[in-house]
Amino acid sequence: MADRSGDWTAIWWLGRKAWFENPPTAPTAIAVSGSVVVPKAGRTSVPVYGRAYPEAAAYAAYPGVPVQAVVPLQYAILAGQRYAVQDATILTDYYRAVTFDGTPPSDHVDIRGADTYYQVSLGHPTAFVRAADVDLVPAG
Repeated sequence: MADRSGDWTAIWWLGRKAWFENPPTAPTAIAVSGSVVVPKAGRTSVPVYGRAYPEAAAYAAYPGVPVQAVVPLQYAILAGQRYAVQDATILTDYYRAVTFDGTPPSDHVDIRGADTYYQVSLGHPTAFVRAADVDLVPAG
């Protein structure tokens, strides 16, 4: 929950407060337990990603496999915002298969990275934040 005013409740939705009617006498939302992410202390914002691929160094052992860029989306989580965690501690990997002929060829590789992410509910899109950029705190 981002805010409350009378019968109205706000949640963080794509970087803005989204308000909906939620009177205490006939609530439309219920309290749940879980975790949220917040930017680490001192950070004014943290980038949000559409995928959680390994860091560039993880590709070094696989010559010829192109590094998959991890580029931030147009969204960010700002200081003071909290987003629900859908899946905690996502270990990064990138599975590459050049051929698909039904046999396990030698060109199939699974590159695993050291970076970890949290999968968050940013709005309708599912997004990822680097665990190093945020703190995981109880939702209450």
